[in-house]
Amino acid sequence: MITVLASVSDKTGLVEFLQNLQNVSPLRIIATGSTAQHLQKAGLSCETVESVTGFPEILDGRVKTLHPKVFGGILAKSTPEHAHQLETYQIPSFDMVIVNLYPFESVSRKPDASHDQIIENIDIGGVALIRAAAKNYSRTVVIPNPTFYASVFQEVINNGGKTSVTFRQMLARKAFEAVSHYDALISAYLLRAEGDVTPAELNLHFSKLEDLRYGENPHQQASWYKQGTGPMTKPFEQLQGKQMSANNLVDAHAAYTILREFPRDPACCIIKHNNPCGVAIAGSIEEAYHKAYQADPISAFGGIFGFNRTVTETIVADITQHFVEIVMAPDFTPEALAMLSSKKNVRVLKVPGITQPHAQGPSWMIKDLDDFGVLLQETTVSRDTPELTTVTQHALPDHTPSDVAFAWAIVKHLTSNAIVVVKNGQTIGFGIGQTSRIASVENALRQAGENAQGAVLASDGFFPATDNIEAAASAGISVIVQPGGSIKDPEVISAADQHGLAMILTHERCFKH
Repeated sequence: MITVLASVSDKTGLVEFLQNLQNVSPLRIIATGSTAQHLQKAGLSCETVESVTGFPEILDGRVKTLHPKVFGGILAKSTPEHAHQLETYQIPSFDMVIVNLYPFESVSRKPDASHDQIIENIDIGGVALIRAAAKNYSRTVVIPNPTFYASVFQEVINNGGKTSVTFRQMLARKAFEAVSHYDALISAYLLRAEGDVTPAELNLHFSKLEDLRYGENPHQQASWYKQGTGPMTKPFEQLQGKQMSANNLVDAHAAYTILREFPRDPACCIIKHNNPCGVAIAGSIEEAYHKAYQADPISAFGGIFGFNRTVTETIVADITQHFVEIVMAPDFTPEALAMLSSKKNVRVLKVPGITQPHAQGPSWMIKDLDDFGVLLQETTVSRDTPELTTVTQHALPDHTPSDVAFAWAIVKHLTSNAIVVVKNGQTIGFGIGQTSRIASVENALRQAGENAQGAVLASDGFFPATDNIEAAASAGISVIVQPGGSIKDPEVISAADQHGLAMILTHERCFKH
């Protein structure tokens, strides 16, 4: 007989797991309140913890498993002395402990969750149960989340109703990782509640999602991880195509991040080597696609085509005429998928979250600097709209306010030094990654060509000299958007006035390296 202790917040798959296990070995199941009710309702024979301990749940459920008849049954070794003590005090010997913790992470991320609600979702007894079972892995199986049900059942089948010590040790490691991650989440939340920004100690836990096709280059191995230790879900569903490589993943994320800037507008973004070569918004997704592609058809070759609305067969009919690595969108019409299926190698990603705006609150990025350590910083993507100030005598032309917002939404995603030129909701020129700002300006204006007349130019950093203004004016730019903050600001603003340009300061630099 296998004696099981169950106390779970996430009840997904628990009934099915125990029913399958019961077909292999007789079970004695002991569970806490809501878990016991869930199992009994499904027809499983189940005792309550309080019927074993003789002590009810108290303090609104804050205390229910913290009892010697629970922890003694988990921590007892396989020795005659411990067996005698269990028998003397009528303590069941638990062979398997199934526990997952209160959903602290999901509750703490809810914008309407109060501090008290978040604190109440700090699990105490569950953490103690997991640690106790993991410590005693020489005898006890610990299952810290539902993702392990299948592997545990297979292990029991393969070993004639038992589990190997190697398997139990692996589960113990996973359990301690889960507890450590859980504690780190709580610590980070309390740190933010105190008003601090970064922790004095950085504890990170990542679980592998999959091995990738290859890294940046074919000779480099790469794997994909997500932070956390619980059930790991991908942000997209791959509907067809070759396995993702590291570059595919990075480029898809770049498109995803840019498209989330425009939750209210149909938008298309084409990415090449982690930078956009065409971005556009329009009244329909078909028009947005056409504008984004026409921004730079040459660079679009072999690109990642991202959309924030359902992709139609009209779009696919054109896309499939070109070489495309990835097509990603929140959804696809059946006709569009049928047409894409003729291009077996094209990766098709269904990405529901692409329609959502960027979440409010802090978001962090990690950079590995090798011997220099690890850098933790907030992302360059500002969650708030910057304060825009017109600083020239020339006011903003009536037709440009939406392009000002569009340009700023794009430029903060480009590699510095970054310049973007936009017109009528379409990117028409990029200056990316140059070592001087004037070089980036010249590249963007060269690409825009005659279309720069009346366009908006945005810069991710301030202008250190007036040569940038003179170049923009010569090309016909009507509005410049930039952070400001240079000691040369007065000269730069004066130059804009002399050339009849409107200049807007965002008071926010957005370098991306």
